[in-house]
Amino acid sequence: MKRAALLGVLALALTLFWAVACGEVYVDRQPPEDWADKPLLRLTTFPTVVNDAALLEVGGQSMLIDGGVKGWASKLRASLTELGYGDGVDVIYNTHPHNDHIGCQITLIQNGFRAETFWSTFPRDYNDENQRRAVEALDEAGIPYVQLGNGEEVDFGGARLVFWYYSDGRDPNALSSMVHITFGEATMLLTGDASTGAQDYFHRTLGAAMQAQIMKFPHHGYTIARPAFLDDVNPAFAYITSRQKATAKANSQLKSRRIPFRHTSLGPIYMVTDGTDWYVWQERAPY
Repeated sequence: MKRAALLGVLALALTLFWAVACGEVYVDRQPPEDWADKPLLRLTTFPTVVNDAALLEVGGQSMLIDGGVKGWASKLRASLTELGYGDGVDVIYNTHPHNDHIGCQITLIQNGFRAETFWSTFPRDYNDENQRRAVEALDEAGIPYVQLGNGEEVDFGGARLVFWYYSDGRDPNALSSMVHITFGEATMLLTGDASTGAQDYFHRTLGAAMQAQIMKFPHHGYTIARPAFLDDVNPAFAYITSRQKATAKANSQLKSRRIPFRHTSLGPIYMVTDGTDWYVWQERAPY
């Protein structure tokens, strides 16, 4: 058999194995009614336009992942209240201290929003004004600051969370942490604002360990993802924390690979898994 044909057969075999081993990702479909009785993992994104804000729920545990700029605080809290988390969550996790990721978290904490702990891969004393304000708000509220190590694994409500970052990054985006989530056989990778340099590093050091059925597209889709990085992750669905018109290159890249995707600016996206299959759907933005 010629080499090109052999590679094609191997690629098809790997694709079929991935689909069988890891279940299906159903886009624009809600879970069956009998899923109400199953243990589930759910990630909900919020329509904070070009900002990151998501809620992770699994095993009775809750985590606010980033939050957008401070101006979204009242609307985000209203959305969290509708989901039963108006007073707080178990963990507040920040990927990096840029205003469009931590600003709202600071404002929520200053206004009584509670958490048992605050997680970050950045040291408390990282030299950044947003970081200083966050630490002050946390100390005032009595919320412990937990610095996560590179490659640290955490059991969260029965899900396995692994945190990675590019330790040689020279700015908060390059240093931004990613979290790989495994629940049963279901997987998800939240990439923060991982820069192209960080993606190259992750490709060299992690490779296929990043494989995930669902991926948050890096850095709001401002640029295309590194092809090798995208090959490693090999997602069946991606979401972009931005507007459609602002991410033309990223849209084109995903379309060329036939990866379904949605933009958080259009409305909340719900991603739910029973540990095998995923159901993904989006609703119209309430604001």
